Amino acid sequence: MFIDSEIRQAIEFESDSEHPVLSVYLNVDPHRRSAEKYKLALRNLLGKAKDADPQDVQRMQNYVEMGYNWQGRGLVMFACAAKDFWWARSFMVPVTDSVFTNFRPYVRQLARLIDTYERYGVIHVDSEGARLYIFNMGILEAVEGYLGEEVKLHKAGGWAQARYQRHESGVARGNLQDAAEIAEEFYRKLDTRRLILAGTERNVARFQALLSHRLRSMVIGQLSANANASPSTISEKALDVIRTAADAEAKAMAETVATTVHKGGNAVAGLPDTLTAVQDGRAKHVVVLSGFVQPAYRFVDSGYIVLELSDEVELGSGRVQELPDAVESVLRRAMAQGIGVTILDEDKELEKLGKIAALTRY
Repeated sequence: MFIDSEIRQAIEFESDSEHPVLSVYLNVDPHRRSAEKYKLALRNLLGKAKDADPQDVQRMQNYVEMGYNWQGRGLVMFACAAKDFWWARSFMVPVTDSVFTNFRPYVRQLARLIDTYERYGVIHVDSEGARLYIFNMGILEAVEGYLGEEVKLHKAGGWAQARYQRHESGVARGNLQDAAEIAEEFYRKLDTRRLILAGTERNVARFQALLSHRLRSMVIGQLSANANASPSTISEKALDVIRTAADAEAKAMAETVATTVHKGGNAVAGLPDTLTAVQDGRAKHVVVLSGFVQPAYRFVDSGYIVLELSDEVELGSGRVQELPDAVESVLRRAMAQGIGVTILDEDKELEKLGKIAALTRY
């Protein structure tokens, strides 16, 4: 899982029980809500945050009223005025309205966004070249390559026409071969694991045949696009492909973990064992049901989390904190370690395994 420095800042921030962090996820998708409607939704969310610092509530209201740039579909805000902490980020993908107060930012929904929409490539192909895009959360991060014009058939007849067409076809194929080689280096350097091919069916098929086995294995789908399609159009269409592919990947990952557990392989199931694997650095990929929540305890000095206390006196000593959700802590630590995280709304096998499981290194 790729975590950029800005998101890592939010994941790693910590306050204390006396100064909770206010976390808000707000759907600002203009296709679903007008500005007035999502401002009203924000007021309703903030009204539910009874433990929040009034300064944090006011800052979020002011930001949406006056500071928000009106772009994107999802807005995530974390605030803790007592610790001079403020974090806000707009995403080109929608989020579900929610509000939380705790001593750390609430990252479960953020983890799901990253798992679904983290860095992916789109290769827009025409008959003479290809443009290589990198998107992250629907936002264009990098672009390379070029698109040429459609190869025109020569009007002259006979031998001259055939020779000219062979020449132009050879040039076009050479351009596409060059683009395929550039793509290999481009997507390797930028650590991309998913690719989408865009263009006409014919051009995409020609180009895909020129890709290395590694890049072909990364292709998760294709979309129709003419040579004049803008990056924003490409991005919009790619999001639908990414969502569909991510859902299929999530189900496949849950099946892989469940099968590994049943075979006695390198995997653990249930919250106690998954929590231990993540805290010990043995976990490789965590899968969990979206609604699973379980309270726990955290030792302040070491940060170690346990599901039960052997001595209740410790809770009053100040050395132990009550955690409202140990699953949230598992996801945060997994993200901080760069461990893959998959969150599903439902999965029967995962339900039987205790709603959470993980592949492990050993």
